[in-house]
Amino acid sequence: MLVSGRELTLAIACSSGGRVSLSASALGPGVLARGSYSCRDRQGSAQMSLAPAAASRLAALRSTIGRVALGFGNAERFSVTLETRPTAPIDWSSGGMECSVLAPYEAYLVAPDFTVTPPAIIDVRPWVAWYTSANGWRWLGTTGVNQSSWYRWYATPGGTATWVTPNGALNPWTWAPVRVRAGLQIHAIAVFELIYWYAHPRYIWGYTPAQPTASAPTSTYCLFP
Repeated sequence: MLVSGRELTLAIACSSGGRVSLSASALGPGVLARGSYSCRDRQGSAQMSLAPAAASRLAALRSTIGRVALGFGNAERFSVTLETRPTAPIDWSSGGMECSVLAPYEAYLVAPDFTVTPPAIIDVRPWVAWYTSANGWRWLGTTGVNQSSWYRWYATPGGTATWVTPNGALNPWTWAPVRVRAGLQIHAIAVFELIYWYAHPRYIWGYTPAQPTASAPTSTYCLFP
């Protein structure tokens, strides 16, 4: 979510209107901005304004993770990225999504072997973004639709040390199986969010390649007819 000066706009997929509040521990305690939204054709948007001190901290960090609460009463909560300028995703060359090795409609996802100089603790959150012509883009995480867990690892210049077995072999993190319904013409792309915990947290995200079959050249996405 791009913040221009102090102002930001949150686009929302919704079924009814409500209130929205924003917090981000790196920018200050408690709720940093509030707003409201109405819903039309299952879409809405909320305009909010950060306090000057929070906006100044974000300008120094350039990006950070925030939390958004939507609705009335028992609000739904989501993680968002706040940034002062757009950040293009990168492409990780290792890891990736195997489309059909386990079975024709069972994919599995292997995390890239993250390398970091200097060594650092990293928090990583995996997603599978999938597209159909009927529903557009949707997001599947390790805990459900629009929900995914953060995994904490220790990355070094030689790779992710957390994955190294006592015998020195590499055993990377894997999410499997990811089952897909047939007949929907689904396109699926693997995405990883990553926070580097240096003096100031640094957030990036990127795609991982997909293999249509075990022997096929690397592709951008998996297609499930």
